[in-house]
Amino acid sequence: MKIDARTILVLLHPREDRTLLLLRRSSTKKLFPDLITGIGGKVEFEMGEGENIEKSLFRELEEETKIKADDLRDLRLVLTTMDVRGDCTVVLYWYVARLNSLPNDLSCTEGELEWLDESDLAYGLVPTAAVCIPFIHRRYQSNQSFTGTFREENGDLILVHNQIKV
Repeated sequence: MKIDARTILVLLHPREDRTLLLLRRSSTKKLFPDLITGIGGKVEFEMGEGENIEKSLFRELEEETKIKADDLRDLRLVLTTMDVRGDCTVVLYWYVARLNSLPNDLSCTEGELEWLDESDLAYGLVPTAAVCIPFIHRRYQSNQSFTGTFREENGDLILVHNQIKV
């Protein structure tokens, strides 16, 4: 079985808990064009990133945006999800961090970075992000991390098997 691991970063406004910086994917993308998700990408196992997932997160952030690791605070791995697609298991590592200040440059090589209020998260998101981003945003303040297998039910994630870290 093949493993496809990816990191996804949701950025919080420096002062406003309800405001998130997310990525609207380019209209030229084959997968989920024009839909919204976090910033991130593939974990490069051949580069040793499997041993340090945050290394992948920061590499993707700096490849795709002008935002650097030093621009973030309170980085947390909040959720890990798995989905089996044929002979491939897709593992998504969902991170949340707060920006230290408002970025001067919001350019992005993968699309456009947009500030969204939590009330804007009801539409226009990549299907997995539509469930996961509101889930992790609601729980970010609780200092809990959720790792396990989830299923979507009525627009929320239901833990099938879990390990909760407090």
